[in-house]
Amino acid sequence: MAWYTDLRDTRLFSPSERDWTSRRLLDLRARLKSALPDGVPRKTKDASIIIGTWNLRDFDNNKFRHGPRRRESLFYIAEILSAFDICAIQEVNEDLTPIKEVIRLMGPGWDFIATDVTVGPSGNRERMAFVYDSRKVRFRNIAGEIVLPKQALLPDEQQFARTPFMVSFQAGWFKFSLCTVHIYFGDDGKESEGYQRRVKEIEYIAKEMAGRAERENENFILLGDFNIKNTVDETMQALTKAGFQLPPDLFPSNILGTKYYDQIAFRTRKDEVTFLSAGVFNFTKTLFTPEQYDHYAPVLPARHRDLNADGSPKDRSKDKDYYSKRWLTWQMSDHLPLWVELAIDFSDEHLLHNLEPQFEKGDVPAQVEHTDAEEVERIASPPEPAEPVGKRRSRKRKAPRIAAKEKVGTIAPAPHMTLGEAWRIFWWVASGKADAFKRERKNQRKAEKDKASKPAPKPKN
Repeated sequence: MAWYTDLRDTRLFSPSERDWTSRRLLDLRARLKSALPDGVPRKTKDASIIIGTWNLRDFDNNKFRHGPRRRESLFYIAEILSAFDICAIQEVNEDLTPIKEVIRLMGPGWDFIATDVTVGPSGNRERMAFVYDSRKVRFRNIAGEIVLPKQALLPDEQQFARTPFMVSFQAGWFKFSLCTVHIYFGDDGKESEGYQRRVKEIEYIAKEMAGRAERENENFILLGDFNIKNTVDETMQALTKAGFQLPPDLFPSNILGTKYYDQIAFRTRKDEVTFLSAGVFNFTKTLFTPEQYDHYAPVLPARHRDLNADGSPKDRSKDKDYYSKRWLTWQMSDHLPLWVELAIDFSDEHLLHNLEPQFEKGDVPAQVEHTDAEEVERIASPPEPAEPVGKRRSRKRKAPRIAAKEKVGTIAPAPHMTLGEAWRIFWWVASGKADAFKRERKNQRKAEKDKASKPAPKPKN
C-alpha cells in the first residue's frame, strides 16, 4: 500500500487530477486484490513470500523524449511494487531520484539496493536494483556483480552487456540469494551474432549460479529479463539445461502477451521450496486504457505526433495507436511484472525432524529438570579427567619454593571461593540487597555525622 498524502498537496495535484488519480488507484487496488490469475495474492506476515521481477522501461531519464513519467504514474508503480515482498527491477537509469521517489511513496519500511551503472554501448548506463520490504525481508550483507572469467568471455572478449546482480536475503526460515539479469537482445535471427550472444549469456549465468548453489548448498533464484522468445526456444533451453526449475505455469510478460521475455527460475536445496502460486499482473486492464485516450491526449508529447495547427491529431486512429502502444510504455513499461509465491514457514518440518519413533507411544517419564543454581553448578563444574592411555610416565616432584625470611608474612592466604559462595554473592547483588545494605550504611553514617555536629545542650540554671 502506497502513501497517498501527496494527493492532498494542491501544489502537486489539482482537485480534478486528485480525483482522477484516486479513481485509477482504486481500480488498480481492486484488480490487485482480485482472484487469480488476474490479481496478486495477499501478503502474509510469515507464511509465504511474494517475489517479483519487472523491467521498468528506461526508468526514468526521458532520453527518448516520450516522458517524463507523470506524478500519477509513480503512484501506480509504487502501488504495484508494494503488492510484492521483494522485486527485482531492470533498466533503472543513472539518476536514482525517480526510484527514491517511488520508495518514498511506498512508505516506511521499504528500501532498495542497486548496482552502479553498466558502461559500454550495450550497457546503456543502466542499473539493476532490488526493492524490498525490510519489515519482512532482511538483507544478509552479501551483494556483488557477476563477471565472466577470461576463459568464458564472449566473442571479441566481451563481458555481459549488463552485469548480473546477486544479493542474499532472508525471510522467516527461508534463506535465499537472488540474481537479477538483463540479457543482451541483439537480433532475432538464430544464426545472427546477436542471438548467439544472447544464448551464451543465459548459458553462462545459469551454469555459474547452478554451480554456486551446489557448492554453497544455498537457495538460488535467477530472475529478470532474459529476452526469451517462447517456451521452446533455444534461449529457454539455455536456462533450464543447467538444472533450474521454473514455476508450473509460465506467462508471457510483454504488454502484447506474445513473448516470454521475463522469467523466475530456481535452483534450491532439496524439499525447501514449495510453490504456492505464480502469475503476471496486467496493469493495462486498468491504467492508460484505450477508453482513457481523450483524457491524456492534451499531454501527449507533440514531437511524436502528427498534429494540425490547432493541436488536434490529423489521424485520430494513429494518434490513439501511439498513445496505447508507445506512450503508455514510457509511463509504465513495455513489460508486465512477473511474480511467484513461495512458502517460507518451515516450523512443522523443523519440529517433525525432532521426532524419534521409539518415543511415539509417550510412555517415557519426564526429564528431571534442575534448579537454576544446580544447573549453573553442573555446567561450571569441570569434567572428570579421562583415564590415561597406556602406562603413565612418572616424574619426580620438585621441592616447593620457600620464601626468604624477610618476605614471610603473618596473614594466612585467602582460600579459593567456592561456586556456592559465588552464587550467593551474585544473588545478593542481583536481588538488590547489596544496594539496600549500602543505603542503610550511608544513612547510619549520615546520622552519626549529624549527631556529632550538633552543639551540646546548655546546662539549665
